[in-house]
Amino acid sequence: MNLTSTLIAIIITILTINSAQANEEELYTKKKYPYNLLLNKTDSVKIIYTESKNKINCKVEISWKGESITSKESRISKVKFVEEPLASCLARDKAKSILAKTFE
Repeated sequence: MNLTSTLIAIIITILTINSAQANEEELYTKKKYPYNLLLNKTDSVKIIYTESKNKINCKVEISWKGESITSKESRISKVKFVEEPLASCLARDKAKSILAKTFE
C-alpha cells in the first residue's frame, strides 16, 4: 500500500524503435506537480525513446481534446530515465506550460 500511495500508476505508451518493432510498457511516476496533473488532464502521454549504451534519447507527446504537443528531444542517462521517465524527458517548465494550455 505504501508503494501505491507514493506512486501514481500511469499508462504511458512507449514506442521503442528496435528492429522496426514498437513495444508498449507501463511506467510509474511519483506524485509531483506538474506531472500528476498533466497525466490527469490529458488524453494520452507518450514517451518516445531510443536507447544506446547508457544514454536515452527521448521526447514526450501529449494529446488532449484534439490538440497535441511534442517536446524537444532530450539526451539523458539510463539511470535517470528508469527512476523518473516522464520528468526526465519533459522539463518541468515545459510541463507547466502544457498543463496551463489544458485549462484553456
